[in-house]
Amino acid sequence: MEKQGKLLIIGFGPGALEQITGRALAAIEESEAVIGYNTYVELIKPLLKYQEIVGTGMTEEVSRAQEAVRRAEAGQTIAVISSGDAGVYGMAGLVYEVLMERGWNRTEGVEVEVIPGISAIQSCSSLLGAPIMHDSCTISLSDHLTPWESIAARVDAAGAADFVIAFYNPRSGKRTRQIEEARSILLRHRDPATPVGIVKNAYRDRQQVIVTTLQEMLEHEIGMLSTVVVGNSATTVYDGLMVTPRGYERKYNLGAETQALKPHERLRTAAEPWSLAAAAQSTSGSGGTNSTADSSAPAVLQKRSGEKNRMTQKTILLVGHGSRIEEGNEELRNFTAQLAARKPELNIETCFIELASPSIAGGIERCVAGGAGVVYVVPIILFAAGHSKLDIPLAIDQAKKQYPEVEFIYGRPVGVQERAVDILLDRITEAVPLGLRDKPETEPVAAEDTIVLVMGRGGSDPDANSDFYKLARLLWEHTAYKSVESCFIAIARPSLNEGLERCLALGARKIVVLPYLLFTGVLMKQFTERVAEFAAAHPEVEVELGSYIGNHPLLADMLAERIEETLEGKSFANCDNCRYRVAAGLLHHHHHHHHGEEGHGHDHGHGHGHIHEPHHGDEHDPHQGHNHHHGHSHAHDHGHDDSVPTAAAGSPKEL
Repeated sequence: MEKQGKLLIIGFGPGALEQITGRALAAIEESEAVIGYNTYVELIKPLLKYQEIVGTGMTEEVSRAQEAVRRAEAGQTIAVISSGDAGVYGMAGLVYEVLMERGWNRTEGVEVEVIPGISAIQSCSSLLGAPIMHDSCTISLSDHLTPWESIAARVDAAGAADFVIAFYNPRSGKRTRQIEEARSILLRHRDPATPVGIVKNAYRDRQQVIVTTLQEMLEHEIGMLSTVVVGNSATTVYDGLMVTPRGYERKYNLGAETQALKPHERLRTAAEPWSLAAAAQSTSGSGGTNSTADSSAPAVLQKRSGEKNRMTQKTILLVGHGSRIEEGNEELRNFTAQLAARKPELNIETCFIELASPSIAGGIERCVAGGAGVVYVVPIILFAAGHSKLDIPLAIDQAKKQYPEVEFIYGRPVGVQERAVDILLDRITEAVPLGLRDKPETEPVAAEDTIVLVMGRGGSDPDANSDFYKLARLLWEHTAYKSVESCFIAIARPSLNEGLERCLALGARKIVVLPYLLFTGVLMKQFTERVAEFAAAHPEVEVELGSYIGNHPLLADMLAERIEETLEGKSFANCDNCRYRVAAGLLHHHHHHHHGEEGHGHDHGHGHGHIHEPHHGDEHDPHQGHNHHHGHSHAHDHGHDDSVPTAAAGSPKEL
């Protein structure tokens, strides 16, 4: 009887001998010949004793697979080696394809064993920290075997779905554009400040590990020996390491030794209000302890006493910005949950523009899955700028194509209202003194020696900036203070530091500094630190620090009013000073606007790419742009020309 051959398809990991599994070592020892790419054979040569070596070049994978099958069919035990894992862009699939072409079957044919190894996404991630703790994918950017159109579509889908992405084969000597194109695609979906890790020669000689950003990644060397790991909206950098939170902070207090949830409670729907089980329970209206409302859940999942069938209710989609700091996202969810409790006759969903889930597309999907025939989209945004004029309308455009049977009606941001002034007045009374704790008590500073400095997010839309100044002027009209000054923490001037210095120059003995931001976030923390530093540097001036808007009841009143006007079709945008109509004229891009009120329709010809900044108290380094390429309208029914080029830095930002 002829000797039965065997194919051992081995993944030996990144290359360091200590990273090779025990089974892989035994398989190499067992083999009579080793077949592989020359570079990979050199990496494992110290392990070879008597084995014949069959090394071939970079593009000779097919000949290697054919030679391995031929030798195994002749009775030899053959090791076919791949770096990383043989089943991830390795030799395993190709060997099976060659066997299939030859009519191989598992019962009578040569024995095949695929031996797993540590893939590049795993080895590189271990050097970067913990970037793939949540859902991730791998995409090879080599278009030698796969059409670029297919690769680009996968990058776009992974970017939209907020996967952590590991790019294999990112660049070679002749193939240089692919990584540039992939980055451009991702910038449509992700913040330019998104963490990116570049690892070259992982666990080999001349290993390099770089942590950078999506904006700056192309400034670093990227080649065939590199793997590029792009974080998702939650990925953060801590002490040079990339970390993607799994989501434990949604259920547990990571700083506490004793948890509110007992171990067995983690499977209860009350502890997981975002789950399908909770959604089904909310829809069915089932009772019991598991149906208890959780304020961290999207509002549509809340159990409402006596609510009507969802199919007959009007569906509101509230769109917030999203924050890298989960506390800010929780504050927004709590706010929308309370808003939903005030209006039980409505189905209310919550979603985020970026940095948190669900996305706008995910929020719309929930609305449609709940039976909505009309979705009323209301932004939780203070002033109208890039997010409300571009990002949300683009998402609505895409949803119209995906759900042609569903009607979408778009509302407007909070804008300038008297109630906003009342919120600021409340925050002034609640402001906390900063400076020396043991400072001797003095007479209260008179109003005529006090200046209130209101800080906004800042943007490059003049209409939004002027609305902020109008709000500050209205505040001054309601007070007896020496002045109410305005400043911004990003993009626009005067800056926060300039605003503080102006208050000194105007002779203020007391400065009350107020952030006009919705919820907490990165910018709120930066604001607090800068004001505290100023107070410490100027002990001769009393400095008081106010809080952001947060869950103020008047904010709920303002949002409730925006919801009502959207339901009644009375929402319309102020386009007179819109920065985008000027840019659109330069780009000759046709764009229709219908603002939801009969007789109020006009065509500005808007359409443009832009670098946008987020709004309010949320996210991003103030000096980082946010590259999204899309056209825009203020609401609702418009076409886009995808050939419009992306604008340069200094394009519209969100206030």
